[in-house]
Amino acid sequence: MLTYTQRLLEQFWAYEEFKEDHYFQRYIYLRQLRTQQAFGSYERLFQELHENHKPSSCLGADQALMRYMLAGEGERYWSQYNKSNFENYFQRRQEELDVFYLTEKLKDACEALFRQEVRRDEWAPRLAEAVLQEIEQNLDSYRRVPSIITHYMVYRMLSGNDPTYFQEALEVFRVHEGNFTKAEVSELYNQFKNYCLIRINQGDQAFLDKLFELYQYQLDRGLLLEEGVLSEWNYKNIVAAGIRLRQFDWVRKFIEDYKDSLTPEFKDNAYRFNLASYHLAMEEHHEAMLLLREVEYSDLRYNLGAKTMLLQSYYELKEYEPLFSLTESFRQLLMRDKTMSENFRKGYYNLFRFTRKAAYLRSRLEYLTAEKALQELERLKGSLAKTSEVFSRAWFEAKLTALAEEI
Repeated sequence: MLTYTQRLLEQFWAYEEFKEDHYFQRYIYLRQLRTQQAFGSYERLFQELHENHKPSSCLGADQALMRYMLAGEGERYWSQYNKSNFENYFQRRQEELDVFYLTEKLKDACEALFRQEVRRDEWAPRLAEAVLQEIEQNLDSYRRVPSIITHYMVYRMLSGNDPTYFQEALEVFRVHEGNFTKAEVSELYNQFKNYCLIRINQGDQAFLDKLFELYQYQLDRGLLLEEGVLSEWNYKNIVAAGIRLRQFDWVRKFIEDYKDSLTPEFKDNAYRFNLASYHLAMEEHHEAMLLLREVEYSDLRYNLGAKTMLLQSYYELKEYEPLFSLTESFRQLLMRDKTMSENFRKGYYNLFRFTRKAAYLRSRLEYLTAEKALQELERLKGSLAKTSEVFSRAWFEAKLTALAEEI
């Protein structure tokens, strides 16, 4: 009885999914018409499906897959019944397959680059080099295929060290944006935003403005909402970007306006965390710390972000013992976690290490001569200048400037 019920449930779920895909329904019906040798109905439906889907050179990978399936069906029809007007569908099927395959391999190559940067994942998709070589050798032809040229430009952006590739890739994408599905548009914007975050973490603050512009562009067009829901991570990243650009009034309004657009199970946690970020930026440290006590560290990103805010609050409030304790527990966290990329690990480690040194110096100012304190401060500045990977560098540099004034 249980097995029968489970089978019914599986069939129901499969049917529910099938109902959502209008094209696939028509495609299955088309296959049945061929099987039943209903030639007139078959050719009319085939023509309808063909006309309703532009050539894949004008569309994204998903559409290329649909047209590949349709071309394959046309080829089978011709081979079975020798219909002369269907003879050229073998070539069409190969063309559609090329578009789909090259696009998907490019997308996977882009994802692999991002994972190497963030997750220490060294795996690379097989045949990626062959795909890139094929595109580069025939670039003029592929410029006419939006899905291929767009993802190729994104790959070049992610793999190169030239920041001008970002604007070039974005311009190509904006020209062809209307040719992609909403899901594909979202994926591509994520690639651009991820690149901005990587550049920002490497110290290129010019990309902070670019990141904020991307978020605002998507918000204005409703591109960040999936069935009315805003991802908690987009919520967090938008707040962080706005704060760093000192758009405080805009950020406060955004936090409230989009609170109810969050997934209910994550809403309270995300709201408290981001409101704490706002209060910290406004130097309202006690309010920030009260909110952070209610945040559940269910995700590493919340854990890292909350501990960074606590570090900054302890420093501002001159609560040195909690700060020293936090830096030690954080060091142990970094040692335990094996999923974090080396760049992320170094960025957080150096922030906490340098902040601890600054706090230790600051806690001893009344016992040191001004000359001795300035010597220690200069050594700290020298170490910072030699270190490229330091998260929240602008905040820490501002604290060193303020510390010099205290001396």
